[in-house]
Amino acid sequence: MSSTTMQLEDVSPKFNEAVLNGIIKDYGGNKCTSWRFADGQFGKGDSYLSEVFRIEVEDETSRQAEGDTALKVNLVVKCIPKNVARRKTFRSADFFRNEINFYNVVMSEFYKFQKEKQPKNPFNDISKCVAAFSDGVNDFVALEDLKQFGYGSASRQDGVALAECILCMQNIGRFHAMSLAMKDQRPETFHFLVKNIEETYYASGYKSWYSNFQKIQVGIAKDAVGQVYGGTELEAKVHKFFDCDLYEKMCYLTHTRNQNSVINHGDCWMPNFLFRYDANGTPTSAKMIDFQLARYSSPALDISFFIYSCTTQELREAHYEELLKAYHQSLSDMLTDLGSDPEELFPFADLQKELHEFARFGCGMGIESIPFSLLDESEVSDLDQIQGEEAVPIDQVWLLKNIKTQEGRRRLADMFKHADSCGYLD
Repeated sequence: MSSTTMQLEDVSPKFNEAVLNGIIKDYGGNKCTSWRFADGQFGKGDSYLSEVFRIEVEDETSRQAEGDTALKVNLVVKCIPKNVARRKTFRSADFFRNEINFYNVVMSEFYKFQKEKQPKNPFNDISKCVAAFSDGVNDFVALEDLKQFGYGSASRQDGVALAECILCMQNIGRFHAMSLAMKDQRPETFHFLVKNIEETYYASGYKSWYSNFQKIQVGIAKDAVGQVYGGTELEAKVHKFFDCDLYEKMCYLTHTRNQNSVINHGDCWMPNFLFRYDANGTPTSAKMIDFQLARYSSPALDISFFIYSCTTQELREAHYEELLKAYHQSLSDMLTDLGSDPEELFPFADLQKELHEFARFGCGMGIESIPFSLLDESEVSDLDQIQGEEAVPIDQVWLLKNIKTQEGRRRLADMFKHADSCGYLD
């Protein structure tokens, strides 16, 4: 049925025409009559943990009259890598299992709760999952392709404008509000959801997997700060920040919980937001994608990761308070819409406390995300060249070196400058 030499089994042996028939039926059709791999496939730097495909599915039998168009469903399908060594090296099965639980368990309950509460402005700020499967070998996640609705990516290398950042902060706020409202009104259900989310990045069992790569990041960060702010008090504070077991510090930040803890996106940087623009180029809406790192932790983790990975120092200096207020106002509006009291559950003062305790997490993530965001595609490793069937150390395939440009070094160093000015490094 495909118009190319590729077959559905190239995605996953479990991604078959029965799955496509089910998707079509969920959209009100009868069955899948044709499918094809669509234009606009993904580059090698677009996903490290997955292989990603665009697929168009049609139901010709859904035409009601002559001249009607066939029912068409456009999908983005993520699948676990076929290369066994790559799959084991990046622990892809853990990330797929976590994301599938997020969609099938967490979001399923969130949507049920929202349907019951009937908010005026319902949360629909993420990509829709239409099918998924997980067994550690044949995993896939099929999502509605947001490109068909006019959504596209922002650049990983360029600092985005305030308007995009406001939309992202509003999305994060509305997403976090779902957790706070359900924890307030359905605590038993919410704590059941939490049990279905696992920490996929910072846990004691993964230390040997990640810590050597993290040491490389620390060296890159020290080089950047030294070349931009060498000999200053800030450089001394950054060295003090790193004068610890950084991996254990990040484990502490991800595992410390209180009454404000929420289900986080987990990988909250610009590649995981898609934007739609009007005819004048003004962003009108945004949606979040990719929940493989979803975790239960402080809301400050998502906020600080986004702020330090996705904004420039100039934007932070001029608009940081505005960004925080955009987040908190959207969270408060969503809480009110769902029937909870934002001033009781999460006043702005609580947000500030969370940031002072947990926002240094954003610096710990920024030393990875910023160097990656500065890579040219030619510098991105082809992960399918990993040989054999056993895992290799990730620092041998995720290749990062000292940042080449003063502009790039300043971007990383200024992350620490802002965090220090806010008291987050203390």
